[in-house]
Amino acid sequence: MVERSFSYKKYGVVITLLLVSFLLFFAGLAYGSFQEGYELYKQGKYYDAEQVLLKEKELSPKNLDVYAVLGWCYLYTARYKKAIDISNEGLKINPKDTRFLSTIGRAYMELKRYGEAVKYLEKAISLNPKNPYYYYYLGRVYLDQNKLLYAETAFSASIMLKKDRYQFYRYRGIVYERMSEYKKAEEDYKKALSLKPNDPRLKQALIDVISKEAELENSKTSLE
Repeated sequence: MVERSFSYKKYGVVITLLLVSFLLFFAGLAYGSFQEGYELYKQGKYYDAEQVLLKEKELSPKNLDVYAVLGWCYLYTARYKKAIDISNEGLKINPKDTRFLSTIGRAYMELKRYGEAVKYLEKAISLNPKNPYYYYYLGRVYLDQNKLLYAETAFSASIMLKKDRYQFYRYRGIVYERMSEYKKAEEDYKKALSLKPNDPRLKQALIDVISKEAELENSKTSLE
């Protein structure tokens, strides 16, 4: 009887160790699969990343990072409906994950469904008011609608939170240019160029706005 009890204990320990090893092994595979997909995404290999991450989603259906990166893959390959769908799947798991709200907002922006874009981006901001990119994308939505004061406010908020992103200054410069605030636009384009010196779009934008500024000054002089 003692021998049988000892045998059960011995084999019980072995079985437990095997189960733990089995679980750790597959957990390692899952983590490795996500990392592989994420690295492919960072390299701009969005379709390859998608294939890896979809398999990972089957293995780890509660891993919110998988849903988030899949959403970004769909955004950057202009599959906006898929970006919305995968993000809604993520929201069912965690309704307060602002990555999904932001992705949906950006997708609606690209689809020119601006009312819905504003709704989702504003919700993301309400839950995470210190993320500069949410203000930036909100500014993009307002700029697309030519709501210049709202756009300027949103881009300024993004700059207050993060001062080293050239695109924040570039888009605020576009707003100022449309408002005929050429001096402010010039300052923003110069700041953007200091952060990304070889960008041909920024160089041309700066040349154009300085030219407009000069034309405005000449017109004022001719009226005097």
